[in-house]
Amino acid sequence: MLKLLESRIIAVVIFMAISANAWGQTNLIDHIKETEKSIVTVRTELTRVMPTTPPRVATFYRTGAGIVLSRTGIIVTNTHIIIDAPFVFIILRDGTKLPARVLYASGEYDFSFLKIDPPYPLQPVHWADSSLANIGDPVIAIGNSDYDNQSILEGHIKNILQSRSMMTNDFLELDLDLYKGDSGGPILDEEGRLLGMVMAKRESEPNSSIAIASNKIRLQYLQYLKNLP
Repeated sequence: MLKLLESRIIAVVIFMAISANAWGQTNLIDHIKETEKSIVTVRTELTRVMPTTPPRVATFYRTGAGIVLSRTGIIVTNTHIIIDAPFVFIILRDGTKLPARVLYASGEYDFSFLKIDPPYPLQPVHWADSSLANIGDPVIAIGNSDYDNQSILEGHIKNILQSRSMMTNDFLELDLDLYKGDSGGPILDEEGRLLGMVMAKRESEPNSSIAIASNKIRLQYLQYLKNLP
């Protein structure tokens, strides 16, 4: 009788563990799906007349991701995506293409705020506190390049780069192999909140990418809102 009772207790514990893990995975998927609503495509266009006979017009494109910060259409992306581009557009998830104007650009930290006039309220991202990030923490990236568009990439924080003067977490180094087109995409914590924004891939190291810490972006965003007339 005692052995039977012990077996039942073990079975219940195993069931609870499996159920908790499945519940956690379901919650994570739900969080990711919710955050996906806050991701847009940033596209720049440059038109030039080519020195051919006869002359022909060619349009060059540069694409990356952007993250929605407000329902009214403020979006953050990398400065290197939009720099020197005469025309910047945002493509929403339903394919709507809208012209964007630059509100703020930081060359030092490689992020810029753009503004569009959306036809409907957008879904802003939820913020994580990047000052609480630790080496080894799991992270999630949502791919935006032609190679991994809308794929879910799992990795970890392998290093944290801090400001020497402020001792704040400025950049996160990740063990993720990202691609051209993933720039400007979100790095999420386990609750689907914005922990960072993809900036660059380390070409000298395999499976190594750099993201701007979310607090760096958020503080500048709050400062921008504070200075509005």
